[in-house]
Amino acid sequence: MKILFKNANIIDKNGESLSDIYIYIDGEDILFADKAEKIEKSKKIAGFEPDRIINAENMLVIPGLYNAHTHLPMTILKGYAEEMALNKWLFDKIFPAEDKLNDIMVYYASIWGIAEQIKNGVVSCSDMYFFSENILQAADESGVKLNFSRAIQSFDETENPKNNKRFSHAKKLYKNYHNSSRGRIKIDMSIHAEYTANAKIIKAVADFSNENMIMNHIHMSETKKEHKECIERNGMTPCEFFNSFNFFDSPTIAAHCVHITENDMEIMAEKGVTAAHCPSSNLKLACGVANIPEMINRGINIAMGTDGSASNNNLDILKEMYIASVLQKGVSGDPAAMQAKNMLKYATVNSAIAQGREDCGIIGTGKKADITVFDLNSIEAVPVYDYSSALLYSLSGRNVIMTMCDGKILYENGEFKTIDIEKVKYKIKKFSEIYK
Repeated sequence: MKILFKNANIIDKNGESLSDIYIYIDGEDILFADKAEKIEKSKKIAGFEPDRIINAENMLVIPGLYNAHTHLPMTILKGYAEEMALNKWLFDKIFPAEDKLNDIMVYYASIWGIAEQIKNGVVSCSDMYFFSENILQAADESGVKLNFSRAIQSFDETENPKNNKRFSHAKKLYKNYHNSSRGRIKIDMSIHAEYTANAKIIKAVADFSNENMIMNHIHMSETKKEHKECIERNGMTPCEFFNSFNFFDSPTIAAHCVHITENDMEIMAEKGVTAAHCPSSNLKLACGVANIPEMINRGINIAMGTDGSASNNNLDILKEMYIASVLQKGVSGDPAAMQAKNMLKYATVNSAIAQGREDCGIIGTGKKADITVFDLNSIEAVPVYDYSSALLYSLSGRNVIMTMCDGKILYENGEFKTIDIEKVKYKIKKFSEIYK
């Protein structure tokens, strides 16, 4: 389908506000995006006849948002285990609850999570979980992008990695599904965390990723307890421990990074490790506050994540951007910390890079047509003086009026185009009864 956004308001790569932008979309790609006066000079749009023209003069058009760390099926556990420290929350409540899941529950819970993300303008996420094929099916059918990693754990120090069923399954997923759904679905490798793995399995996964140039996804230094006990066990921080196996020789998303050291930061910067910042989850579970400004100063790639709905309890990346910004202002005493003009890139192009999607995350000629549109006529928005400030401090997921992925409209004006939302809602309510 050919779509033309005319008179659009956008935020450029430097966080500056621009208006009167024309965005020509041809199928999956942005054919041309620039100021109105440059249209006649562009040969790319010669003969372009749009199937639909959208007057976006009262809209803010941004790249589709990314969620760099989540667990989609945990939408079914939203509100199930509250106001507990992470270790007790995870081992006493969440792991036992997950034992009750089955294929069909995970399928619908994944669609439910995807629907919430679409409604909030999210087009892509990095998900770590199990029941893998069901999650992949949900992503394929709903039309979103997904980097999926099957969480690999090993609690037996003597276990041969060749006998680890989770690792075998992860390798099978990579072989069967990587770059499927026209490239929308990518398969990463994952060690759940240092405290749920052993040295043998970490090395085996690192070797496999490095040999096949596969991206990795881990939890790292989320709590002080995790960080401290890793040092006691291994004489190294979690970051140093993973690095000792050359784990970071492949591009890696490390979720949380709340308690990392200066040396950890040096390793992450040198190895190109992305820190997936999940401020809502970290605060709600009382894990602490990640030193994001220092990571940025050291050149670490920062991306935004929600974590799973069981610890958040929603999938709104704009909320995470807002909390990330005001939290650092409050902690540092500097009102200019984490400025509005810089925040959008952490939830778009930085995450796209972390997912290995170099042609995404930017509204620009030749990029993928991943677009989120906000209503600037809403009560929350008016008046607007600066688009970056409006996006960060005034708007939220409730102001999204369109979400588009690879040129396909997935959500518009409250209507889901690829999801039977009432059917999924019914299923979620039904399945959640087992936890009551």
